[in-house]
Amino acid sequence: MNKSKIRSVALGVLALLGSVGGLNAAVIQAGDYTIVLKNFDSGTVGYGNTPTVKCITEAGCDSVPGISKALGSLGSVNPSADTMGIFAVQSITKGSALSPYWSPSAGDNLVGVFGNLMDRSVTVSDNAGAGSCSPGTPGGCTSTSRSSVGQFSIWSTVTGPNVGNGPTVVPGIKDLNALLYPSISDSGSLFLSGFFGTGVIFGDLLSTFQATFNNGTISGGSSGYLDFTGGSAFGLFNTNNQTDPNGGKHDAFADFTFSATDPGAESAAYLAGWNVSSAAKVLGQAIPEPDSLALFAVALLGLATVARRKVNEPKG
Repeated sequence: MNKSKIRSVALGVLALLGSVGGLNAAVIQAGDYTIVLKNFDSGTVGYGNTPTVKCITEAGCDSVPGISKALGSLGSVNPSADTMGIFAVQSITKGSALSPYWSPSAGDNLVGVFGNLMDRSVTVSDNAGAGSCSPGTPGGCTSTSRSSVGQFSIWSTVTGPNVGNGPTVVPGIKDLNALLYPSISDSGSLFLSGFFGTGVIFGDLLSTFQATFNNGTISGGSSGYLDFTGGSAFGLFNTNNQTDPNGGKHDAFADFTFSATDPGAESAAYLAGWNVSSAAKVLGQAIPEPDSLALFAVALLGLATVARRKVNEPKG
């Protein structure tokens, strides 16, 4: 192969590298990131409006009199699950600079399913002093829960999730605790998967998620650490750089705010059976996308092969 052919190959490789580098830069780069989520949840409620410790085990929480189990747990592969739902990624930004990495567009969506969060302890307390919390005044009560387990998956899809499918279980087709949801898990390619890591509360090495909310409005906040296990973006987000209060390492930290689903502004979700509306920020660090480096290595190997062939060509 002559020098002009080698040069053509090299220019072609560099052009390809340039196009891939441009795509990677448009999606995400190394450094801190913030992922913003919009969620609709199916959650267990109704632990009562009298101040006391309601339960201290998963089985005990399942047996609290008067609770309304999450609709998505009825007939599920995990009937003990208490929090599950669907979500759409609203944006990915560089956290420290507020510069955008990614936002949804026509034919380009990141959507997900989560489930299997099981309440393992629930405490109801007065939120404004003795006597403010009673069966007649749920707004005077605050519930605090700790959960265990929990998994999630994020999919790259052409369209967004169909909220109208609702959380009701259809065995083998729609079950949030099996991470199955039509319009999400059957419609794209896996972007990220993972689980909620233990250690979110100091001194508690079993809980993976904590939540506090007002019993009257179901408004409050929750949080947990995330550990990624697979998907096309696993190599980018698998960093283990978030430290929990017990010193454990995780890939990201998720902070949620939530309230009861609004029957007016969120009527489609409300009518479909989603009883909680939430938003979240997921914080973490990304590492350089390896694809361009791998491609560059392949390109160098190809050029080296061409060079060797040139050296070994018989002199003419």
